[in-house]
Amino acid sequence: MPPREQAREELRQKIIAGARALLAETESAEFSMRALAARADVAHMTPYNVFGSKQAVLLAVLDADMADFTRAVQQRDVADPLAELYEVVGLCAEFWFSDPVFYKTLYRELLDLKGAPHQALATPLRDGFWRRLTHALAEHGYLQAFVAEAPLAMNLRRIALQAISVWISRDLSKPEVEAELGYSTSLALLGVTTAAASDRVRERLLSYQSVLTAAEASRSTAETGN
Repeated sequence: MPPREQAREELRQKIIAGARALLAETESAEFSMRALAARADVAHMTPYNVFGSKQAVLLAVLDADMADFTRAVQQRDVADPLAELYEVVGLCAEFWFSDPVFYKTLYRELLDLKGAPHQALATPLRDGFWRRLTHALAEHGYLQAFVAEAPLAMNLRRIALQAISVWISRDLSKPEVEAELGYSTSLALLGVTTAAASDRVRERLLSYQSVLTAAEASRSTAETGN
């Protein structure tokens, strides 16, 4: 990388790291670009010059996190695409609960009050991640012939965003969040998978369902007791 581009990339990474730190420290995305510059230890106009807007900075934070997540998935090196998809479900919960204040703060900003994603969230990196998973399912004969990969990938991505929204609004435990995501993912797959995969999907669905049912029963008991 030429020195000028390398210097700009180093500035990008400093600003992204500063934004992530501010999100976790302040529990808010309402910080100013001047505060971001101070936290990143760069000149006060540098965040504007590099990114153009705070929304662009937040999306860069999201992309950097998505890149870390993708590497974590690759490191698991799961050959079977259906098993990999459920590995992703578990990893989502692991990542979100590794720094819950950061993730809740970030997604409160990037999701509207109804939990619907802003159009800006539909970036190639995130779309590409889910499309790779659905393509692998199709290549291994796990999807029925009528299923189009792209809409399925988009639906799975929306399910993940919805799980985050539910987590934020209801403050679920880690097992509940994983079960919420896994159950909805299984429901989406159950009607489109072939016999080679449907039994495994159903088994996963029942496992997640038991977690959700037990959690709801426990919550109802606690409310009744109060």
